[in-house]
Amino acid sequence: MFDKANLKYFFIWSISLLISGLFKLIGYLNPNVLIINNFLLLLLVFGPALLVTIILVFKKFSNS
Repeated sequence: MFDKANLKYFFIWSISLLISGLFKLIGYLNPNVLIINNFLLLLLVFGPALLVTIILVFKKFSNS
């Protein structure tokens, strides 16, 4: 389960949980800092997925 091929995924997963917990703690201690409107929330949720999709499509078209 913890071979070298999967180790990077566990590392990324643990870093992601650490950053998420840090933002949760900052938001709990100072709730006025992290005021996010709906447009920014949609951009933060769907922006990275859309960017990765565009990159994968361009990579597939450039290879063929």
